[in-house]
Order: sequence, then C-alpha cells, then structure tokens
Amino acid sequence: MKIQRTDHRHPLGPGAKPGAPEAAGSRFRDFLREAVAETPGLSKPGIVGSIPPAGTGLAHVRVTGRDELLSRADALLGILESLQNALSGPGLPLQDAYASVRAIEDRAEELAPLVDRLPEGDALRDCLNRIVITATVEAIKFRRGDFL
Repeated sequence: MKIQRTDHRHPLGPGAKPGAPEAAGSRFRDFLREAVAETPGLSKPGIVGSIPPAGTGLAHVRVTGRDELLSRADALLGILESLQNALSGPGLPLQDAYASVRAIEDRAEELAPLVDRLPEGDALRDCLNRIVITATVEAIKFRRGDFL
C-alpha cells in the first residue's frame, strides 16, 4: 500500500473555495509535542552505568531524552517521506531506493529499543511505536516488491 498525500486536494462542495494547504506534518508535530509534554521523567538525558557487552569496551549506556527521541523520529519520518516522493516520481534507480530502505531499517532498529524504555500507556511511546511499525512495514513491502 502506497501512502498518498491528500493535502493538495480541494473540497468538492459548490462554492467552496480551497484554502491554503497546511504545511505537511504540522498536525503530526502538534500531536507529537502534546505527547512529549505529557510524558513524565524523560526531560533530561543522563548516563546510566551498566555492564558493557563483552569485548566492546563500552562503560556507559546513554539514556535518551525526549528531544533526542523526537529528533530521531523526525529523521525517520523525513526518510520515509523522501522515499514516498521518490517512488511517486518516474525512474527511481533501484540502488537509490534500496539505500533509502536500508536507512529506514537502520533508524527503526535504533529507535525500537528506546521506545521500549518508555512507560506503558505513554502517549509518546504509542506514537513512536507507530512510527517504528510503519517504517518496518514499508521496508518489508519494498523487499517484497510491492513498489516495483
């Protein structure tokens, strides 16, 4: 299933004049900001000591704050939108599409464990989880050949 933009369409009613379309993603950004404002305990990133994986030499695991989670989610959404725009145009080289899908998979894999750290029932967790699921599904659909 391709994601189609609908913000460029005009109302069909008689005498209705189309207004200026809203910026893409403006309503989503408002929703995301509301979800972040409601999330307690994620205001500041910090350092948490942990046992590093064998052979890595890592001594600390960084706990991510709201702003970093939002910037990662926004970057993932940006890659998804650029792939959508590229797929809607003619003649997208397969190597470019594959590179975009690989970047989507990488960003989703980075974001998934961070989402799991958020408390259950948190609006930000639900929103970020949907973003990760959407990115994963779009990558699977590309690999399956739905866009070719």
